[in-house]
Amino acid sequence: MTPVRTIAILAVLAATAAAADGDTRIAKWKDDKAAAIILMFDDSCVSHVKNVVPELGKRGLTGTFYINQGSGQYAANRQAWEKDIPAAGFELANHTLTHKGGATVADVTREITAANEAIRAATPAMKWPRLVSWGQPGGIKKEMWPISKDELAAVLKDNHLVTRPDFGGRGASIAFKKGADYVAHVDKAIKAGTMECIIYHGVGGDWLAAGMPEFIELADALVARKDAVWVTGHIPAHQYATERDSAKVAVGAKDAAKISLTLSTAADPAFYDQPLTLVTQVPAAWKACTVTQGKRSAEVAVDAGAVRYDALPGAEPIVITRK
Repeated sequence: MTPVRTIAILAVLAATAAAADGDTRIAKWKDDKAAAIILMFDDSCVSHVKNVVPELGKRGLTGTFYINQGSGQYAANRQAWEKDIPAAGFELANHTLTHKGGATVADVTREITAANEAIRAATPAMKWPRLVSWGQPGGIKKEMWPISKDELAAVLKDNHLVTRPDFGGRGASIAFKKGADYVAHVDKAIKAGTMECIIYHGVGGDWLAAGMPEFIELADALVARKDAVWVTGHIPAHQYATERDSAKVAVGAKDAAKISLTLSTAADPAFYDQPLTLVTQVPAAWKACTVTQGKRSAEVAVDAGAVRYDALPGAEPIVITRK
């Protein structure tokens, strides 16, 4: 055995020995994945309905769609955008009503507010108000976007809109040309442990189009990396990161059969209600557990002396019971 290998094994053994029952780690991303990846699609393109949604669906992947409810391409697929796509669990996001801006601040404000209300109407089963992802449309003449940064910030706040990452360096067919470019972007996020996105317009058609072979190569690469990557929508990833960054775990009572914990966060629970993934050390003799929080209960296997599970920050205690 090499000296380096010996040192690594000793380090693992030391860490395990130092861990006490009940010690809990908050996973950086859901299910303890290394990174979060968000596929974003702008402009209600026909190719999104024809090409993207079916390919994501067959792989169990998701995406965030920045739609313009007053555009012709949206109207051509109204049933899909207002019924089928949200029913399938894809995230709808605000890209303004028509993508044309407005001559006045009031015009632009109406464009943003109307788009948000249309998202609400298309997702009646979801609570409201809630956080909605925002992507500012590009290619608009300066005189048709008269709203200042401060004025825009106020409108976004009023509509509970969360700005997505910058387009720069993330645009499909612009920053990325080959399938390998997209995959390299994902692998970079895995290595850094970050949230990253790729922003598409057309896919296999429409404008600023990325090729279908490259899109499928990326989709297949995400499936192959499912143990390392959380492919999700923008708002769930934003909620998770915001909650996680101020979250705290406190260990309460514990004995040979049960461990009690509480999980708290400074984030507003009215808008930040994404479960966090926790990893808790349990006694060596435990092989399986039941994790209970309020009315929620799940059976969880013990792996390497720890259990991994999801819990909501809040007043309800978490109880891990030996099974």
